[in-house]
Amino acid sequence: MSLSLPPELRRVLPAARWEDVSGDSGARVWRSQKFVVKVQELGRLESLRTEQAKLRWLAGRVPVPRVVGYATDEVSEYLATTRLPGLPMHHPDALLHARRNAGLLARALRQLHALPVRECPFNESLAVKLRQARERVERGLVDEADFDAERRGQSAAQVLAYLVRARPVAEDLVVAHGDACLPNFLVSGDYVEAVLDVGRLGIADRHQDLALARRSLRRNADDEMADHFLDTYGRSLIDLAKLEYYQGLDELF
Repeated sequence: MSLSLPPELRRVLPAARWEDVSGDSGARVWRSQKFVVKVQELGRLESLRTEQAKLRWLAGRVPVPRVVGYATDEVSEYLATTRLPGLPMHHPDALLHARRNAGLLARALRQLHALPVRECPFNESLAVKLRQARERVERGLVDEADFDAERRGQSAAQVLAYLVRARPVAEDLVVAHGDACLPNFLVSGDYVEAVLDVGRLGIADRHQDLALARRSLRRNADDEMADHFLDTYGRSLIDLAKLEYYQGLDELF
């Protein structure tokens, strides 16, 4: 399968050899030497137009790719950005320095979470996420076969019922990434070069990010690196029950 660009993007992107580097986000991702293009079906709950707006808001606040263009055709939407240097944190070469990168991830999230909430125009609070989760369950969009071991064998409706029943009383709101897994952070030496896939970014409980970062470190490195991440971020800010809750919430997305 090759990348076919709509006319609006062909005018701004140079001819290039495009490599399909699609991951688990649900979108197809194509990469050339200098640019990245994401492609997904129109009508998804998380639109690439929204991600475009979030990238533009983040520019100058944290390191993110620059938006080159956005376009649609009859069935798909396309988001083109610059390609930034560095390795994703889950890359085998990056995992050779897992302890260092666990600390870098903690500091990158602290930097993001320190942005003024009042300046962020994107609401990803629990009320919004639970409404989206219910819609995804009702539309049959949840992959129950991909549930973590703790919820394997449960239905999406059962997980949703738990989330409603166990909803935390209060939210510790910050500007959160929303999908803070290792593939979404590019690292080079002692620096995080870029934050990627910001379509879920917005005002949310900090545990939304902490839960997914911890799980990603456990899967790609080990429990010791996950603990080092939490220690570096700051244990005094962490509620272990919320970590479990937000890991459960992610099952429906």
